[in-house]
Amino acid sequence: MTTGQPSGFESITDRPQYYIDFLDERTSIPGEQMAKRIITELLDLRAGLAVLDVGSGTGTDTIEVAKAVGPAGRVVGLDKSPDMVAAARDRATAASLPVEFVQGDAHTLDFPDASFDRVRTERMLIHLPDPEAAVREMVRVTKPGGIVVASDIDAGTVFFNSMNKPLAEALTQRLSDGLAQGWMGRRQQRYLINAGLENVRVVPNVILNSVAFLRIVCTGLLTAMIADNTTTAPAVDAFWSELEQGEREGWLCTGVTCFTVSGTKPH
Repeated sequence: MTTGQPSGFESITDRPQYYIDFLDERTSIPGEQMAKRIITELLDLRAGLAVLDVGSGTGTDTIEVAKAVGPAGRVVGLDKSPDMVAAARDRATAASLPVEFVQGDAHTLDFPDASFDRVRTERMLIHLPDPEAAVREMVRVTKPGGIVVASDIDAGTVFFNSMNKPLAEALTQRLSDGLAQGWMGRRQQRYLINAGLENVRVVPNVILNSVAFLRIVCTGLLTAMIADNTTTAPAVDAFWSELEQGEREGWLCTGVTCFTVSGTKPH
């Protein structure tokens, strides 16, 4: 499994497999599965709806949406990365569902006004230079009475159950600063309201991560921290050993808070 750091989703050509591994590993985490259930509940999907998934990645969630709306519906997954679009199309090949995957930019969606009954985005806004513009675009293409759901972590809430507090705090800061919008989770509610949505609701949930997932996310960052003398290689080895011990003994308790926000477009 490849390692690195989970930024740069706007351009993944140099290491597409890293990002695919990252997204696939996420799906095995119970807290992530809970976040997806919250998104689905807030979307209020029904047969026959038209749904847009902005930042569809490998297409796994888009395909599940297509199952929910059935053959009478329409589902479009949009991603900026051609590698992700290709992976999503491969995964959807065997599914006889109303789903298509297209390449596009969330800041300027190539759809007419009021095209979709539902619009969802998950872990996408955190990577954008202008997330407010993307939210406005999602609202623009939503039909009056339709629902927009945005879900993202807040990297400022990352926590590591390590006795090495300076290292844990430095790693948390590095994680947040390495993302285009590290505090996205807490800001989504504001963006949806500013875009004109009504009945805006926020549902938080805490995601506890496995050591395997933490290695995907943090290895590249910790390597950089060794290189710039923020920490040392022995300290990093001890950090991983401690987390692995915590996972074996049941006290790992390391994760992040996710915020899922929904709103309705006025008639």
